[in-house]
Amino acid sequence: MSKFTENVSAYMSAKKIKKNYISLKTGFDTSKLSRVLNDKQPATEDEMTLISNALGHDCAYFLQDDFSAPTDQLKSGKVALCYIGNPTESQKATFNKLVELAENMENIVSAKANFYEAIGVTHYESN
Repeated sequence: MSKFTENVSAYMSAKKIKKNYISLKTGFDTSKLSRVLNDKQPATEDEMTLISNALGHDCAYFLQDDFSAPTDQLKSGKVALCYIGNPTESQKATFNKLVELAENMENIVSAKANFYEAIGVTHYESN
């Protein structure tokens, strides 16, 4: 296995990134991507660049001899539950709005439950 494909595979495995994601980001069909990542078809420099960029890095990152796949960062609370690549400022703003919406929804649901509890209603239909 080439150093590039070995390191990419280790990275994808560590980050739990599926080939379908890379296929969507690069435009490769999944069978071609599988052939490249399994070293059944040599990757061109352009293909390596597309794959690296889809994973948020440059080729040099995946060509390191002393490459170390990232460890599970979920325990540290530093990453989200899914990898979305490098988000744009617009995507970050949308994410923040969604988080705010979810927090507001939680406040509304809690307020409704507290209101019913305060007036002594033990069973109510949630709509």
